[in-house]
Amino acid sequence: MKRTTFILFLALGIFAINTSLFAAKKSENLLKQHMLQRVTVIDELKLSGKVGENNAGLLAQRGMLSKDETNVMNRENEDRRALYEILAERLQLSVAVVGQGRADELRKRSAKGVWLQGADGKWYQQQ
Repeated sequence: MKRTTFILFLALGIFAINTSLFAAKKSENLLKQHMLQRVTVIDELKLSGKVGENNAGLLAQRGMLSKDETNVMNRENEDRRALYEILAERLQLSVAVVGQGRADELRKRSAKGVWLQGADGKWYQQQ
């Protein structure tokens, strides 16, 4: 009886882990999908100078935003934070390190004129 109970709990544990991994992957894909849907608006905000990419991998307000633009920026940052948490857990890193790595990547690939915050905290426009 004890062995059967142990096997049952083991099987339930494995099922829970697999379900959790599936949910995390589904959540990750959903976050990425939402981010892709906003990419055009985010790019417009960055090219207009209204927002920039900070050194934590998040958008930062640089100019006057409408209520709708503020909402888009906030939703993007929420999704980025959630994605960084998933990646940090997977890679066994801190969320801060994942965000900083993303910021480094964004600094390398940003379009000319986009406001960026260097690792030293200073803001500059991409040349």
